[in-house]
Amino acid sequence: MKIRQCSRAVIINERNEILLQRFEFRDVVGNKVLWVTPGGGIEENETPAEALKRELYEELGIVVNLVGEPLFQLDVWIDGKQGPFVSREIYYKITIPSDTRLSFENMTKDEKDAWQQVKWWSKEELQSIDDFAPREILNYI
Repeated sequence: MKIRQCSRAVIINERNEILLQRFEFRDVVGNKVLWVTPGGGIEENETPAEALKRELYEELGIVVNLVGEPLFQLDVWIDGKQGPFVSREIYYKITIPSDTRLSFENMTKDEKDAWQQVKWWSKEELQSIDDFAPREILNYI
């Protein structure tokens, strides 16, 4: 089975809310629309931390200094249109103020086409919706 290496951020603010983005995943069966953590694929010759720094700059326009070890890792099975694969996701915890200025100007064309919005969520709000992934995030906020 194909494995796609990914690096993702659990971004928390001073109110213990998590920042999620809503994307349409056009490469999966059914074109799922989900709230997900910022991040993405690790490119050749990148470390997970380097990949996440690049992705956060592309997706949110923020520059972060990652300190410490990853928070957790998940293997997520995905029913892709080109066949099933595992998304091996390494998660880092990052804290930023809720009023941090975000910019979406650096997104790739594919990201811009799939991106819908960004929002801060409380744990209670996330427990009441079905369209966010992975649900294991609730264990870390």
